[in-house]
Amino acid sequence: MAQQPIPPFLPVSALSADLDAFVSVGAASLAGFADARATFECTLAHPRGGREETATGFMVLAGVEPLVDALERFKLKTDELGWLEPLGILDTGAFERLRTMRFACDVDGPPEGTVVFPGEPILSIEGPFWQAQLVAALVKGALATSTTFASRAARLALAAGSAEIIEGYSASLHRLGGNALAGRAAFIGGVAATTNALAARRYRIPIRTSMPQNLVLGAPDAERAITALSKTMRDRPCLRLDPRSPLTSLAIIVASLKKRGAAHFGKNDIALEIASGDRIELARAATEAFRAAGLPEPTLVCSGDLDERRIAELVQRKARYSGFLLREPFGDEELSAHYDLVAVERDGQWAPRIRVGESATDTSDPGRKVIVRYADRSGAPVCDVAHATKERFLPSADIRFVERHSALPTRLAAQAMTPLFSPIMRAGLRVQAAEPARVIRERALKNVKALADRYRRAGCEAYPYGLTPTLAEMKTSLLEQARGV
Repeated sequence: MAQQPIPPFLPVSALSADLDAFVSVGAASLAGFADARATFECTLAHPRGGREETATGFMVLAGVEPLVDALERFKLKTDELGWLEPLGILDTGAFERLRTMRFACDVDGPPEGTVVFPGEPILSIEGPFWQAQLVAALVKGALATSTTFASRAARLALAAGSAEIIEGYSASLHRLGGNALAGRAAFIGGVAATTNALAARRYRIPIRTSMPQNLVLGAPDAERAITALSKTMRDRPCLRLDPRSPLTSLAIIVASLKKRGAAHFGKNDIALEIASGDRIELARAATEAFRAAGLPEPTLVCSGDLDERRIAELVQRKARYSGFLLREPFGDEELSAHYDLVAVERDGQWAPRIRVGESATDTSDPGRKVIVRYADRSGAPVCDVAHATKERFLPSADIRFVERHSALPTRLAAQAMTPLFSPIMRAGLRVQAAEPARVIRERALKNVKALADRYRRAGCEAYPYGLTPTLAEMKTSLLEQARGV
């Protein structure tokens, strides 16, 4: 069957930006620098006070393709302009810019699915100041939410080993289009399947289903509901033990299935979801009960209060689960995003800009940059270093840089290097065709696998990311000027 084109993402209103973004358009127009060329960078970080085991850990970049799709179609509608006009925040020039707008910026970044780290740029947008800053909220929201889901999925998949992770949370989000994008991001990160029908249809993600919790309660009796479900879910029935009385529920399920006979199921698996209680003992009891009834051994799926540590514990104790169904939030601690102006062009010359934070770590890194990833002989990343755009790359054999989080001089060695960013859009048009979610997922799995164990495991050490001495000196100088030192 011919490959169908990837469907467009659901439309995003330009008014989803903060109102201050439109205020900036008006003010920049009045001040005369709205059309000055500017470079913005987006960085992500784990939230303060968040999960200790992920505070310095890797992230799987996701949300790039939906963002590009939205940027290509970013335009204010007539009624949206009509709503903005009476607010008095736009002069004639600003209003005309918005009325005739076509996104015309250059966008660069790593391919979606690349492993990235806290504090380093993950996207740069360069173009007219008013356009590049207008899309700030769109950029931050698209990348932070999807990368949160993808990164959590990657850690869950690592914990599960050969067992599959089934994403059962995104369908409950009920965001207009957001739930499908969350399912997509989780798939990119490493989940094997979703329960989200829209995500499965739009992005060709394998889909799973399980027993609706209220169906048994609504039926005249439990056995009738289970019989109907096993007929309805013909390919792979997935029946659920009642969390309140799992052993009683198991007996009813076995009795109902036994009436249909083992021959009825043929080669189809019977999946059994266990959501509470002693998961190891219940898995053993379920397997023995099916075997005693002459039924095919069930495929066991674990759900309930699961996280990376709980899944890893069950895997290490050799529990008989071939899958883990996550119904709890994937993005309970969403990554924080910054979108900083790092350079502005004046009279043909680029001038660096810095946002001063509470500390050097919280302060943005000024200047237009090239991020270089260094790797060892096996291809495992060793460090990422930001270079000034016209700066010679540090040699792989002797990488001397200033580590960003500690501000300490650091010296490492590697075997290879490659720029992390590549062109994504030029003058507002995508450079390459969109990739299917499965291709992006394969890239993410390969990236995570390439990481050294010390950067993958829970509570891992911080991956080295820093600035060349030239960039570090520039940052220190601008910081001192800003503080009047």
